[in-house]
Amino acid sequence: MSATLPFIPDLRILRPGVRSLLLVAMTALAAVPFRDSSAQETNATQPSASSLTSQQAGQIYVLPIRGEITNVTHDSLKRRLGMTEGTNLQIVVIELDTPGGALKATLEICHELKALRDDGVRVVAWVNHEAYSAGTIIALAADEIVMARNATIGDCQPIQITQEGASAIPDDIKAKAVSPLLAELEDSARRNNYEYETLLALIDPAVSLYWLRNTETGERRLVDTKGRDRLFGLERKESAGGGVSGLLKILGTNTEKDTKDSSGDVSDSRSRTAWKYVENDPSLGRISQPVDGPDQLLTMRTDKAKAFGFCRATVSNDAELREYLKVNWPVTRLESNWIESIIKWLASPLVRGILFLFMLLAIYTELNTPGVGIAGAVALICLILFLGAPYLTGYTVTWEIVAIVLGAILLLIEIFVIPGFGVAGVLGVILMAVGLLFSFAPSEPGFERELWPRIPTFGMIYVYLKHGLYALTGGLVGSLVGMYFIARYLPRVPVAGSLIAPNPDHEAVQLDDPYHGVALVGDTGTAETLLRPAGKARFGRMLVDVVSEGEYIESGAAVVVVERRGNRVVVRRAG
Repeated sequence: MSATLPFIPDLRILRPGVRSLLLVAMTALAAVPFRDSSAQETNATQPSASSLTSQQAGQIYVLPIRGEITNVTHDSLKRRLGMTEGTNLQIVVIELDTPGGALKATLEICHELKALRDDGVRVVAWVNHEAYSAGTIIALAADEIVMARNATIGDCQPIQITQEGASAIPDDIKAKAVSPLLAELEDSARRNNYEYETLLALIDPAVSLYWLRNTETGERRLVDTKGRDRLFGLERKESAGGGVSGLLKILGTNTEKDTKDSSGDVSDSRSRTAWKYVENDPSLGRISQPVDGPDQLLTMRTDKAKAFGFCRATVSNDAELREYLKVNWPVTRLESNWIESIIKWLASPLVRGILFLFMLLAIYTELNTPGVGIAGAVALICLILFLGAPYLTGYTVTWEIVAIVLGAILLLIEIFVIPGFGVAGVLGVILMAVGLLFSFAPSEPGFERELWPRIPTFGMIYVYLKHGLYALTGGLVGSLVGMYFIARYLPRVPVAGSLIAPNPDHEAVQLDDPYHGVALVGDTGTAETLLRPAGKARFGRMLVDVVSEGEYIESGAAVVVVERRGNRVVVRRAG
């Protein structure tokens, strides 16, 4: 996924309790492997005791963030930071290798890091490979950024990359979706002395950036068109629409930015000050202006990020990290535990499709075996995993679970209470289908707190729905094939045969003779009641329910059995 900021819903009504219980369980279950992994990493990177100086009393805590950022990532980070409580926490390094992720979880992670900074902890973002989108936003929230060789950072536009290419946010919801992101970037700019207008180039392709140098002081600055004109001492002509367009125009900010038709070709010969364009750089070579043109999102490799002032140093391993931090402390990595990794894995569409398949097969098996057994338990476990994992990551929200449960209830009512297949059955199927499908898609940015469903407007949401449709269709087709083989072959398998009863033979389906050999065809007896046409007749000492062939037979008349089918005994007047 590139540059995606799908929004993760906030389920404060139900989630906290569930989260708390699960996090307690996760922490307890993962405590042993976590301690083991941390210890191993510490030993591997810890310098010898003789190399430590008297002032080396702390540790460097490295908290990796890998893969897509979700609610689980945020919870994992909080758990790992909690492990440092009571320690001499001075330096926290967030190691980033992520394509991006959920905006809400990203902003919460930024708040965690800034709270650490407020407490006096030095927070370093270490981009080790790539930090697109949400990863860049997190990196900007740190005190400083270092990057591995050939690492990449940037491209934070809250758009989705669909199969047809970049898809912008619909204008009617753009302000609501992007405002929290702008507030976060503005705060990061203020804390780290970044040019806020420069950061806008990360999220809006309409912003152009120019790299200028002061020929007298040697200072270099990365500025937008307005900043360039100001430094050049030029009077800027407002373009139609006040020079504000696209994202910022919709947001109603006062930040001016250029567009495609703005005067991006101003020669530095027109500069009335000492500021000129940067023409060459030792690490980047010849520089073309603007360095980030229209229709481009600011994306930087390590050398470029260093030249532009975002990256402080190149750090590719722990030794270089210690050297940069100027401490010789041991490096302790606090990794995600195995449960957090499994939750992310279970939330993938492919795995959920497989869970859906096994859930249907288990339900089929359970319905074809007496009582409640292993198959029913398997179906329940698959259902919990199918909905629980994406619920924890934030993809599945409350209304979808409610729709699925309500649909199942309506189907059961239709099957066991209301004869036929009517409104309840149809409504149940629709609710279940919609709930299952939408459980594959996150909520849209800006609407994460809404409890009611809405028609998606983000192109990327439809990509998620398409993946969900593929997963559900594959699971359904696979389960139908599996049901065929289960019904045909599984009962013959020695072990599996104990799970599914084989088809009964002719003798097995024969009803037991309720009259124990009496009232067979040809036997004679006496009508004990008036047969009109049903009544009772006595054959020897056995009183038998009989029915005549339609005639009335008075009580006491002799009768003979002319037909016998199970417990149905047909008689006629004897003689």
